[in-house]
Amino acid sequence: MEYAFTGALFCLLLIIFELLYSLLKKESSRPVERVVERYSQGGISEEQELNILYYRKFSDIKFFDALLRVSPIARRLDSLMQQGGVKMLVGVFLLLTLTIGSVVFLLCSMIPFPYLLSGAVSLFAMTVPYLFLRLQRARRRSRFEALFPDALDLMGYSLKAGHSIGASFRMVAEEMAGPVGEEFGRVVEELNFGLELDASLRNFSRRIDSPELRFFATSVIIQRETGGNLVEMIEKISEVVRRKFRFREKVKALSAEGKLSGGILLALPFLTGAALLITNPEYLTVLVNDPIGPYVIGIAIAMMSFGTFVMYKLVQLDM
Repeated sequence: MEYAFTGALFCLLLIIFELLYSLLKKESSRPVERVVERYSQGGISEEQELNILYYRKFSDIKFFDALLRVSPIARRLDSLMQQGGVKMLVGVFLLLTLTIGSVVFLLCSMIPFPYLLSGAVSLFAMTVPYLFLRLQRARRRSRFEALFPDALDLMGYSLKAGHSIGASFRMVAEEMAGPVGEEFGRVVEELNFGLELDASLRNFSRRIDSPELRFFATSVIIQRETGGNLVEMIEKISEVVRRKFRFREKVKALSAEGKLSGGILLALPFLTGAALLITNPEYLTVLVNDPIGPYVIGIAIAMMSFGTFVMYKLVQLDM
């Protein structure tokens, strides 16, 4: 048990060191400024490939940055944070996750919980930041998809007026709200820095991870290679996307009853326990005083989590 306490305290000290280091070390985090500085010092050769838009630090500590850069899990987290619009370094996020697990483990250790149950609760608490990232990604993608058809219409009007596709992207970036305007603005910046439109659209699709956006990007790339009426194609895509959204809203309305039933079934045990705790507290103290009680609580939580996952999958429709 002493080793567990030592590990938890070490994680806490590690996150404090990382935060203090980030606050005290005010190194320029803008890739453009770093490249300009290297140019002014003559430290760039013609053979070196410059990537001033997509150089992303994983940590302010060089050792951890190099360690995380070769980790597929860290790259996946970085992609998830970009898709969710979370402005945080991967290293800070990982240390924050370890801190949450350590704090929960220490709190459980202060209560007479078994060692394995404390570890299970800590592991569950460590998944909360990851679930938050997925929730942020879903919310941001939902906001993007709600405005995406209007952005396509605006692009179509701009192209009909004789503007280039780059100018139409710039018009969407200036006129539309976030995250649509923000992401189209990044495409404009990439084009201004000399990145090809095909590569910029692929990066755009990875940042949002939306089927509608991938369909649009693929159509534009194919149109540039084979030719065709770009305005008519954008109008057709906008119409298809709107029909798909209307169908999705109809599915949400039809599945609302199932979601409500699942929410009631999930909340019913907790509401019943709260009522028993108020009316007859001695009835539930057995779960705390008896040695088997914590295991029963853990098994009940695991079974409820599995049931919630099954009900969630039953009311989902992949489109």
